[in-house]
Amino acid sequence: MVTFHRADGAADGVVDDDSVAAEVSREFLDRVPGGLFRYHAEGAGELDYVSAGLVEMFGCESYEEFCQLTGNTFEGMVLPDDWAFVDTTIREQISTGDTDRVVYRIRRADGEIRWFDDSGRLVEDEDGVRWFYVTVIDITDQVLARQALERANERLEIITALSNDVLFDIECGTGESHVYGDFVGRFGREPQQPDFVVHRRCQQECHLDIHSHDLSHLMQQIQENSLVDFETSTPGADGEPVWYRYQSVVLYNDDGSPLRHVGRLLDTHDMVMRESQFRKKAERDSLTGLYNRSAALDRIETMLNTESRPCTLITVDVDDFKAVNDTYGHPEGDRVLKELGAFLGQVMRKEDVVARMGGDEFAIFAAGLGPGPAIDRILEHLSRGPFATTRATDGSAPEQVSEEEPRQASPTISIGAVCCLNPPIAFEKLYEAADETLYTAKDAGKAQYQLRVIE
Repeated sequence: MVTFHRADGAADGVVDDDSVAAEVSREFLDRVPGGLFRYHAEGAGELDYVSAGLVEMFGCESYEEFCQLTGNTFEGMVLPDDWAFVDTTIREQISTGDTDRVVYRIRRADGEIRWFDDSGRLVEDEDGVRWFYVTVIDITDQVLARQALERANERLEIITALSNDVLFDIECGTGESHVYGDFVGRFGREPQQPDFVVHRRCQQECHLDIHSHDLSHLMQQIQENSLVDFETSTPGADGEPVWYRYQSVVLYNDDGSPLRHVGRLLDTHDMVMRESQFRKKAERDSLTGLYNRSAALDRIETMLNTESRPCTLITVDVDDFKAVNDTYGHPEGDRVLKELGAFLGQVMRKEDVVARMGGDEFAIFAAGLGPGPAIDRILEHLSRGPFATTRATDGSAPEQVSEEEPRQASPTISIGAVCCLNPPIAFEKLYEAADETLYTAKDAGKAQYQLRVIE
């Protein structure tokens, strides 16, 4: 009985049959690519014969090392996590025949995991003992390549589903065409040839055999596995934000443990910048660049509904603005409004809402600003207006301006401010109080401010 032969043909075990034919047979078996072994069909599958090739496949330098690694049993060869599957598969196959084929993993002496393709035949000898004669080949490279391909295909399907895009793959030789994504959902009909062959790129006639791949099942899985989808940004090389859309989903195994985190970073920077410009244009007053009335109301009402600190609404009006337009002309009136808007924005904090409400009327909303020295200083500064220096060096009245002199107005402004101590409060009520306070300032002689405090 032969227990083992090294690859060089020298015996490493007991040899009962020393005929030349037997030696040639053993040498041939040891040099066959892959591995060969025989094991008992009963019990743990004790190994009776192991080829030198199999020992090498396990990364062992000797038969003794192989036996120590595997226990010299078929079960010991198989990775423990795979044994139940291997045992069940072989039993099922030989229940209807005498051959089996199964793929499983082994652990080499150096700890590396490899994949084996196992082909066996069940044989009963003259003594009634049943043996499995097995050949194995290492298919690790093929398995890893297939897994990488499957992973890439799955990744493509997930990204396609996340993006709601439609992808297509056309085989020119056969006309076979694969469409991935919810085409029907996007376009309300089945795909047709003109959808994919929109320009003639060759002279050959196209007759497409279209196969649509439904990804709805994948989308259902994505929804069940907590899809994350939001717009965000990260600093670029120049420190400025680069905008992108973050989409990802976690894939889980059967016991609920996370397996993979798959997603994409979709470049939305140009789109976000365009939207930002459009939104800014829609929210801003075209002359002053401040918030327009509608945008200001949205922001102030939102803040009033959520604010618990004292807050202040300030209304600003140009004194005798009609006279400015009549005396100096509308272009000069526009300049006055622009300079006043810039002045208000410079005096107030970045988080304050500064807006042109219409005509020569402006409004400022400052959350967290209540009665005290701070608001007194702000109102005193605002009341001087942006033209105080011009007025101090120019004593001429509008009617005294000659055609030769520069025609530049330096009007005063009136201010009405209302501090609300205990918001929330309706904007209409706060604005009405601020407007009344403004007209109190005007009635008192203009070029001044009035402050009112409400509960």
